[in-house]
Amino acid sequence: MKYGQFLAQVYRENKRYINFCITLCMVFSILFFGKLSAVNAIDIEGSVVVGGAGGSFGQALAPVVSTGFLSGIDISWVMIIMCASALGASAGIGDGVPVLSKLSGFSFGIFENRYVSIALLVWFGVPLILKSFSKTNALGTSIEASQKKVNGILMAVILMSQLIMTAEPSSTVKAASAIGSTIKFGVSALACFVILIVAMIVYLLVHYLFSLLDIIMVPICTVVPFVSLLYVLGKLAFVWILILFAVYIPWFFFILAGVIVIVSAFLFRTAYMAVRYFEDIYVKTIFKKLFGGYDPNIPILTVKKVPSKVTAFLADKNVQMVIPVYVLKPLPGVKGMHKWDRFWMVSEQGVTYLIKPVIGKQNILQVPLYNNPAQKMFINPFLPYYEIFNIYGSEEAIVKTFKKVPKMFHIVFSKQYYHRYPEIGNLTGFVDYRQYKDYLNSLAQQQYMPGR
Repeated sequence: MKYGQFLAQVYRENKRYINFCITLCMVFSILFFGKLSAVNAIDIEGSVVVGGAGGSFGQALAPVVSTGFLSGIDISWVMIIMCASALGASAGIGDGVPVLSKLSGFSFGIFENRYVSIALLVWFGVPLILKSFSKTNALGTSIEASQKKVNGILMAVILMSQLIMTAEPSSTVKAASAIGSTIKFGVSALACFVILIVAMIVYLLVHYLFSLLDIIMVPICTVVPFVSLLYVLGKLAFVWILILFAVYIPWFFFILAGVIVIVSAFLFRTAYMAVRYFEDIYVKTIFKKLFGGYDPNIPILTVKKVPSKVTAFLADKNVQMVIPVYVLKPLPGVKGMHKWDRFWMVSEQGVTYLIKPVIGKQNILQVPLYNNPAQKMFINPFLPYYEIFNIYGSEEAIVKTFKKVPKMFHIVFSKQYYHRYPEIGNLTGFVDYRQYKDYLNSLAQQQYMPGR
């Protein structure tokens, strides 16, 4: 039940994008219902397993769903392979090559337009080139992540073009009457719609799992030479091997794909939170910095995509700030607070606290952020983000050069608030970490030089 509630939350956070893709699927389903027969049971020799079981319905299902699955692993390499193959096929490259014989009748859909293929090669190729070098790996990963929603829409269009170009009109099912024609229309349109939705779900599940892997690899690829290039080429090899499995050993491909989809479903919650954190804290910040700089008037009270429960909770309160923050280290003993989870930091008449909607419940999880001499709450402009934390134990670690500060609680928010950072510091009243560190250093110097 909790997993279903989490999916509902994901839908609410991405409602416009998901509704747009569903609308596209519905429109294409209605316009091209004649291209697909869900009740055709003819046997297609040499087709994949699903095709052999489902006739033209299965013939359309297999390439569509597998394209969504492969694109979820690495959409860039899949699109580049498809575009290059389409351009090669149109130029006659590969004619007479035995190993390519099973691909001779494959439809490339929208890729058969060479201008579309060239444009997509540039779109997906530039981030891959940047990701291949350690110095530009983080930038390439950020650009690729920023393309996500556009790529999702491209995937919807590409999947539909594949379905339309691959499926064939039924030769065995005839509409004997107006009623029969209406039934065929409804079944075919519904089948087309279901296939597209399944393909998009598979794409999203697998996409977030491998996006999480990309995020984990960013610091390694940035520091260790040649790892970034090897990782990019490794994903190319993996995608290409899966394509060969799909063509030559389809039963093994579907088993392997099923295992990966199941793992993706189990890890979806963690992967979704991690990718959302990475995009909001790193990707958007890099793009704002490179293209136009940070917005000096970025709102700290009215934030886009604030959950409706949060808006309702704050409706009758006199608040001065509502900004998204992400948890890197939860407060001990607070249930419902996880690493990479997003909360909303609220300042209300000098009191600062965190809130988050509780999935499946009407109430709001509220976590107060206390700041007192015995337990100071620090705020600090760290390199990739702004951080808020408190420490446990002695404060001597603050002034020790090579000693790690033991953080008991740790949250961060985006550098996009660069111009509003002083205001946020004043509203929270938290201790400025740099100033406090300088203060402790001055005390230490006085102890070593008592004569001064």
